[in-house]
Amino acid sequence: MELIERVRRRIQGEEVSDDMMGEYIHIVSDRLCLRLGVDILPDLFESICVDAVVKMHRRAYYEGITSEAAANISTSFVDDVLSEYADEIALYREQQSNRSGSGKVVHFL
Repeated sequence: MELIERVRRRIQGEEVSDDMMGEYIHIVSDRLCLRLGVDILPDLFESICVDAVVKMHRRAYYEGITSEAAANISTSFVDDVLSEYADEIALYREQQSNRSGSGKVVHFL
C-alpha cells in the first residue's frame, strides 16, 4: 500500500491535496533517510513516516508554536516531528552497523 493511502486513512475527514500530502511524505522520508544513513526508506520506517506526516499536516497552521495557553487549553509543538523516534532511529543505525561489521562491538567467547 502506498504511503499516501496510509496517511489518508489516518486523516479521514481532513482536507489536504495530494500534492501537499506528497510533499509532506517526501520531506519526512528525506529526513528519515538522512538520520538512518540510507538512500531509500526501509519498509520498517514507513509507519514512522506516516505518523510524522500526520503530525506535520495537523500542525501546518500552527508552525513555529512551541507553547500556547488560553483559558484551560494548552497547545505545544516540538520543533522536530521525528524527535520522538530517536530511539528507533538509533537502534536501527546500531543494528545496521553491527551487521555490516563496521560497528565497534567485541564478542568474547
